[in-house]
Amino acid sequence: MKETLLKKTYNFLKKYYLYIIAILFIVLVCINFFVYYKYIYLLTDVEMGIINDEVKIDQETLQNVLDNIILRENNLDRVRTNKYFDPFN
Repeated sequence: MKETLLKKTYNFLKKYYLYIIAILFIVLVCINFFVYYKYIYLLTDVEMGIINDEVKIDQETLQNVLDNIILRENNLDRVRTNKYFDPFN
């Protein structure tokens, strides 16, 4: 059973290997074209524009963010200065 399957596979590949290689080559060229188009051509074709919109920041939200940063810095300082038990000494 295995021998006949191997013979059939070998004969099929021997008969159609050029077509299989051609199809694989075309598929790989299409994939390369797609990757080039998406990651190189589109990025170089885009014009860079400068946005001059004014950014408005809510003072309450800004104060909440600053308080959060201060709280995190205080926690980090507290952890750094704390003396922990060293189990290896």
